[in-house]
Amino acid sequence: MSSWKKKAIEMMVSSDKSWRTIAKELGKPKSTISDYLRKFKTDATYMEEVEENRPKILLYDLETSLIKSYHWGLWQQNISIGAIIEDWYIICWSAKWLGSDTMINSSVHTAKGEPYTRTRDNEKAVVVALWKLVDEADILIAYNGKKFDRKKMNAKFLEYGLPEPAPYKVIDPMLICKGNFALTSNKMDFVSKYVSSNEEGKLSTNLQLWIDAMNDDTIALDRMQEYCDEDINVLERVYLAVRHWDKNAPNLALHYDDNKVRCNSCGSDHLIPIPNRTFNTNLSKFEIVRCGNCQKVLRTRTSTLSKEKKQSLLMNA
Repeated sequence: MSSWKKKAIEMMVSSDKSWRTIAKELGKPKSTISDYLRKFKTDATYMEEVEENRPKILLYDLETSLIKSYHWGLWQQNISIGAIIEDWYIICWSAKWLGSDTMINSSVHTAKGEPYTRTRDNEKAVVVALWKLVDEADILIAYNGKKFDRKKMNAKFLEYGLPEPAPYKVIDPMLICKGNFALTSNKMDFVSKYVSSNEEGKLSTNLQLWIDAMNDDTIALDRMQEYCDEDINVLERVYLAVRHWDKNAPNLALHYDDNKVRCNSCGSDHLIPIPNRTFNTNLSKFEIVRCGNCQKVLRTRTSTLSKEKKQSLLMNA
């Protein structure tokens, strides 16, 4: 096996880098890297090891309809339940596994379900497809996901009698941004352009797109799915830029069964000591390392102090 192939495999297993990133770092065309790694995935033994170790991290986004209602004015309206003409529904969703180039999606006008007259009547097929995907995931990532996407999809799981999915952790990059930075705006489009000036942000939309989609306009529904798909690419870009700032991130190192010391943010074992820096508590001292993959700063678990020094500190405490 050539050196670049071996390196490509190692990078795919030990990190969640996309094939595009791996190709760039190895100086190879993306098509060369993707073709090789796709073929390599046919090795059943290797894939079993990967599936056992790597956490399944799902980036996802929902697009929901407007709520139709009767109301008396435009500002601060208290709309009663009886004034609702038609409640909201999921128009479409998009998702992909972190590090994968494969987009997964479903829309009311393309999902395979029962025969329907209006596209909104096909919502159950869209929701069931989403449930199956969520049930596979160890971690879900969505922008404003804790407040919006997770609760919206749970409402639909409840409506269609679906059980609670298998346990998963939730990462919300918007909360990472709000908790660590004083950005002019925390909207995903702004953050995306802020962290990567050479990349485009979200696709442009307006209210008319939602109205047309709700009126079963196929062109609008296709555009809505395209918009949702691109949101996933933007979400991945933002998450990879800010994840090492997350103080409440799930410990991804727990998903690997080997004995390697790994980054708890991304699972990589590429940890680089930071010279002449330590993390000090009142009674101990630890080395500091930086993850070579996601840049998160971590402390080691083993104290650098001798037993005698620890005992001396305890006596003086």
